[in-house]
Amino acid sequence: MKLESLVERAKKLKEKGLTTGEIADELNVSFETALWLLTRAKDITPSDIYIDWKGISKPSRMRYIALALTDMITERFDNVEIVVGVATSGIPLASMVAEELKADLSVYYPRKLKWESNEKHRGGVFSENYAKVDGRRCVIVDDIISTGSTVKEVAEGIEKMDGKVLCAAVVVNKLGVDEIGAVPVLSMFKITRI
Repeated sequence: MKLESLVERAKKLKEKGLTTGEIADELNVSFETALWLLTRAKDITPSDIYIDWKGISKPSRMRYIALALTDMITERFDNVEIVVGVATSGIPLASMVAEELKADLSVYYPRKLKWESNEKHRGGVFSENYAKVDGRRCVIVDDIISTGSTVKEVAEGIEKMDGKVLCAAVVVNKLGVDEIGAVPVLSMFKITRI
């Protein structure tokens, strides 16, 4: 996808009322990159990678990815009780992974989706409509790790509720790391900048 097409998509999403965080999630880019796409600020130069997910949008294809993530998780961890899907893009995968692991599903709405950066920093929230993480063995599932801040945020939320974070499992790891804080990161693809 060309840069101008991304800029246009970002602007259209903003016109629909999405926050910068929601635009970042929708475009699978970091918050900073979404902000740059909207403002084209000269003092910010994003070093991000755009990933187009349209090729895996069919549930049958997504199932294969969920099976691969499940295999990676079970290779290192057992007795997973909760799979925490990170809104928005992590939820479909997390649902399928939870089903494969015979675990309950929890949904987390990160701060970036709820509030703009210029507002008072408040944490994200766990949905009340899904399983509680309290005192349970959890795996975080998302599509992409860009900066690692969302994984840190979710892990802190789980730990505040006396839950145990076993790992974060993602399709693409833009940081190229094996761990964020004390959380092991399992990724199908690691991006390494040379």
